[in-house]
Amino acid sequence: MFIVFEGIDGSGKTTLSLELYKFLTRRGIKTLWTKEPYSQEVRELLLKGNLDPWGETFLFLGDRSYHVKTLIEPKLKEGFSVISDRYYLSTLAYQGYGRGLDLNELEKLNLKATGGLEPDITFILDIEPKKALQRIKKSRETKTRFEEFSFLSRVREGFLKLAQKRKNTFIVDADRSFYAVFGQVLEILDRLLTSKIL
Repeated sequence: MFIVFEGIDGSGKTTLSLELYKFLTRRGIKTLWTKEPYSQEVRELLLKGNLDPWGETFLFLGDRSYHVKTLIEPKLKEGFSVISDRYYLSTLAYQGYGRGLDLNELEKLNLKATGGLEPDITFILDIEPKKALQRIKKSRETKTRFEEFSFLSRVREGFLKLAQKRKNTFIVDADRSFYAVFGQVLEILDRLLTSKIL
């Protein structure tokens, strides 16, 4: 099972995805947690580099292709459940809706980069950008160039629109307590597994 957590910066993706990893592991389910960007070098280039939108995109795509081929696909074939903090919807939301690149072109490029590998379930953690930025300010001193209100507002709108077009993609209200959000994630997973949709 391939599970992805998406959402704007400050929505709680890392915290929730890691908690689900621990939850499944404690129950004896072979599980791998991972994140994008996968390569630390690529992460540093994206956060510090003065890149144009297509430069960002091609770095993400190269990193994603490597991520899928060397880690995600092999682990899925070994029978692991894989949980990823971000996947290709982030590119569509950030570089498409956020930076204004053509969505159809981004879809085609992502299809090539991933080899068509789709998540079994995607959770989009939704929160207002103002509140997300308040969370970020509490957790660290500096913001990245991706963490500006107007930009994150466009990205959030993108995630909400993308969710409407995709199977097994669920919007989760992330502006609640950790336990309420995690409880909804578990409820959705249980419902899908019980109904054998996944």
